[in-house]
Amino acid sequence: MTDKESLTSIENDVQIEERAKHAMETYFGWLQKSMATFPWSNTNLNRILLSNATKNITATLAFVQKLSQAKNFEEVVKLQTEFMGTQMNSFYEHSKVLSEIYTKAAGDAMNPLFDSLVKALAKQPPEYAKTPQGEINGKVGIQSFGSKPQY
Repeated sequence: MTDKESLTSIENDVQIEERAKHAMETYFGWLQKSMATFPWSNTNLNRILLSNATKNITATLAFVQKLSQAKNFEEVVKLQTEFMGTQMNSFYEHSKVLSEIYTKAAGDAMNPLFDSLVKALAKQPPEYAKTPQGEINGKVGIQSFGSKPQY
């Protein structure tokens, strides 16, 4: 390879790298703008999702850059294996954090329901409840199988 061909190859690599950086910056700009339009835009979940997307794309671009510099098939396989291991660990960590957030949100959403249920049960007589006909009918919530309601 002559010096001129080597220089041309380096220039092409620099141009490709610059295009990739520009594309990544454009994508992140679009992602931030689109996420800001959603009602939940200023939430912890939104910041975590945006951070995860940024990390994943940055890792992918770094992988592609390393892959383009691989000299043989063995190096390609090694890079691919390392990248997939890193991505799987990242996925595990991201899913663990998101699971904790969703579990907390589900618990927070259920608290008012449980609170109202406890209040409703507290208003009932402790041992007995009246049927629609006004008769005393055993303990609250206990009904034998096969019995039919009497109206």
